[in-house]
Amino acid sequence: MYKKGELGNDGKKVCWYGSKQLWIMIYTAILFLIGSCVIGGNNNTVFPAFAEARGWNLDIINMISGIGCIMKAVGLLVLASTVRKLGEKKLIVITLFISAALLVVFGTTTNQAIFLVVILVLGFLGGGYEKNGGMSITAKWWPTKKGVVLGFTTMGIICMNFLYVPLMPKLFATTSLETGMIIIAIILAVVAVLGLLFVKNTPEEAGTYPDGDPDFAKHGAEIAKEMQEYKSPFTLKKVCADRNTWLIGIGSAFAFLAVMTYIASAIPVMVGYGYDYTVATMIFAVGGVMGLVGSVVLGIVDQAIGTRKTFIIYFIFIIIGFIFAYLMPHGLVFCWLAGIVIFAAQGALCNLLPSYVTTKYGRWDYSAGYKVIGTIFEIGAGIGVMATGIFKNPGQMFIFDLIILAIGLVMMIVSNDKLIGRPD
Repeated sequence: MYKKGELGNDGKKVCWYGSKQLWIMIYTAILFLIGSCVIGGNNNTVFPAFAEARGWNLDIINMISGIGCIMKAVGLLVLASTVRKLGEKKLIVITLFISAALLVVFGTTTNQAIFLVVILVLGFLGGGYEKNGGMSITAKWWPTKKGVVLGFTTMGIICMNFLYVPLMPKLFATTSLETGMIIIAIILAVVAVLGLLFVKNTPEEAGTYPDGDPDFAKHGAEIAKEMQEYKSPFTLKKVCADRNTWLIGIGSAFAFLAVMTYIASAIPVMVGYGYDYTVATMIFAVGGVMGLVGSVVLGIVDQAIGTRKTFIIYFIFIIIGFIFAYLMPHGLVFCWLAGIVIFAAQGALCNLLPSYVTTKYGRWDYSAGYKVIGTIFEIGAGIGVMATGIFKNPGQMFIFDLIILAIGLVMMIVSNDKLIGRPD
């Protein structure tokens, strides 16, 4: 491999963040932001607004929201074969357009049953544009730099915490519930059009190289064609037979479960403890910024020492955060510490998992591995959201989180990160 700044075989400089790479990074970050907002990002503000305005049962909506997160896992699994047939670009565009149309229904329907069905379908479609689309493109564009790249692109997920959650109530107040959701739908449609016009499935199709490295370009055209026709030897049965599938999948799912119990309930829990609503939302917003820091820092650590070791550091870090969460009734300082640590850890989680899968399977077999491991991971998020409606005592919920995080830490320690997919 060439080093950054050196000239490749074609006389071009090596750079993994050139203009074409930078565009794909920005676009995938937007996909991650959209997925985190419309799937699992509504519990603190949007759902309460609709429930209050239309007299709906908020507990039922939150429970269905958890199932909606699981539906993203279903979409990931079901649409995994579709992405191989259509390519990432077409799948992204199609699922974004359908999601945009459904958001109009989401905002305008007065029928709670229809509202709940839309939540489930939106979750399923996220398995298309976000998981099978954005994640797969990342693995193809950056086979060896995926850790640091995901450290930046998954910032989109974190931006939900200080863009969508605090700003949606203001949007509703300025316009209306209906108009607010139509505006979000228009944004999704615009992103779909941008994808249709400017996104390429592989760097070779865009006239550049994986990692921006001309060393990959010796057979660039052949590589692009071969990747389009490539059939992974990792069947569903073979992936499921690997013990590491379950160690990585369940271990990371436990982390996601714990994170989502906090993310989906942080504001009402702090208000329930007697803290001011404004302070609670401020902690949420500041925590979102810390999520950006966590995403970048652990992305760099991932690139330096490997994903498995970074995942172990992550678990230790987030366990400390949940100890602070358990202590929140004993002082506002613990609310701030919990928010900062857990949000910072959340910022790293959604880039560590795909990075680990890429480490294990490489860019050629990434989809085959991620459709199983990622499905398990997303189920963890859904159960976490649902758990907020099961545990009436936040302290008991946080103890439960600490137990499963300890189990997840052990699973990650005994997992293996040796590449088993096709090497580049």
